[in-house]
Parts: sequence; C-alpha cells; structure tokens
Amino acid sequence: MAIKGINHITLRTRNLKKAEAFYTKVLGLKKVGERPNMHFYSSGQFNHELALIEDPFESNYRKSVLAHLCFNLSDETSLYKLYKHCQKMNQITSELINHTIMHSFYLRSPDGYTIEIGVDRPRSEWIDHPHPFDGDTLLPLHRNTTIV
Repeated sequence: MAIKGINHITLRTRNLKKAEAFYTKVLGLKKVGERPNMHFYSSGQFNHELALIEDPFESNYRKSVLAHLCFNLSDETSLYKLYKHCQKMNQITSELINHTIMHSFYLRSPDGYTIEIGVDRPRSEWIDHPHPFDGDTLLPLHRNTTIV
C-alpha cells in the first residue's frame, strides 16, 4: 500500500485564538471540531487537514523540524484570488513563484510557521524538463487570470 498524500498536520500554537483567526480568516479554513486546547480545521475536502494544539509555554518553535506546510488549491484562479486576499490582510511574505512543478506563494502564521499556498502544475508541463525541482522564477501578478 502506497502513501497517497498527507491526511492532516498538527501544529503547536502559543495562542489558539490568534492562530484560529489566521487559518480561518486569512486562509479560509473552516473550524470543524474541538477538544480542550485543540481545534480541527478543514478545507471541506477532508474531515480535517489541520489540527492546532495550544501550548503557551512551548519555547522551541524556531527549533522545530518542520520547514513549512503547504496547502493545495484547485486551480490558478484560486491561487491568484487567495494571493490578493492575503495581500489585503498584510500576510504575504513572498511574490508568486513558479516552482516548475507548482505555482505558489508563502506567508507566516502567528506562531512563525512558514505556510506555502500552491497549485500543482499538470505533470505534462514539466515531466520532460531535465531538472523540474531546480530553480524558481517569479510569476506575473495577473497573468491571464481575472482577480476579483
């Protein structure tokens, strides 16, 4: 049996209320459940993709082995719309980036986690590329997509 993808990720947070505002108001996830000091969030595609545990005394966030967490979007239009939304919310930490295999941008959660938001490129567009995981370029802000 092969792994088919990430089921969910659980992150520690110093302040559940601030983290919840980020993941719901900035990224648009929906809170779908909770336990004491733990909340669960979903994009609507799965039962939950993210869980947050409040740990106000945790002091080793910067020493975490987590480099970043990436949320998938369904298409380029969604990517550009969320990018513009995050700009309005003053959350953007990068330009739109062409990673060859995906297009994405980065932002930072209230707890300092790097969050990548991306959309996979069709495999047919990069499968013949000699080094599809090497190098990045910036994407034009508007491309051929209308942003609302």
